[in-house]
Amino acid sequence: MGTRPFSEIANAVKSEWTPEVKEFADRFGTELEEQVHEQVKLGRQLAEARSAARLTQGQLAALSHIGQSEISRIERGLGNPTRDTLIRITAAMGAELAIVPSTRLENAQAI
Repeated sequence: MGTRPFSEIANAVKSEWTPEVKEFADRFGTELEEQVHEQVKLGRQLAEARSAARLTQGQLAALSHIGQSEISRIERGLGNPTRDTLIRITAAMGAELAIVPSTRLENAQAI
């Protein structure tokens, strides 16, 4: 028995989806992409702030009492930091955590 690429198997399964399942998958995929984008964006912002503070990940880890590997995961958009973790990291850099509305949210309608 030969091997088949995953994309071929996935496409075969997707071809049998109902329109409702396709719509759900599209919505879910879009939402997941947005969440991943925001995590990566947060990680980049933290990495830029750390660089601006002239700190290595190791130095930031020592100051914040958060493992260097966790800081690395967060900066790469792979971590899921808690509020307390974010506060400890930003405080260790001599910065503060701020939530700023984006233009996308300013234009959103209330539900």
